[in-house]
Amino acid sequence: MSFKLTDQQHLMLELIAERPVPAIPEIERYIAPLEATKLITLMDEAEWRITRLGKAMLERLQHRLH
Repeated sequence: MSFKLTDQQHLMLELIAERPVPAIPEIERYIAPLEATKLITLMDEAEWRITRLGKAMLERLQHRLH
């Protein structure tokens, strides 16, 4: 399974990987594709956190960059 992320979506994935991000409407357009592809999940309806799939994707991207 592969995903095409925009630079903004990739940045959001990295930010959420560092620490959970509050679920606020202002970031909805960036995180909706991440949620739809199960790269992130809503935790207690208050914060977004990265899933195992999201973590694996970031690891694959880092290997490609090195």
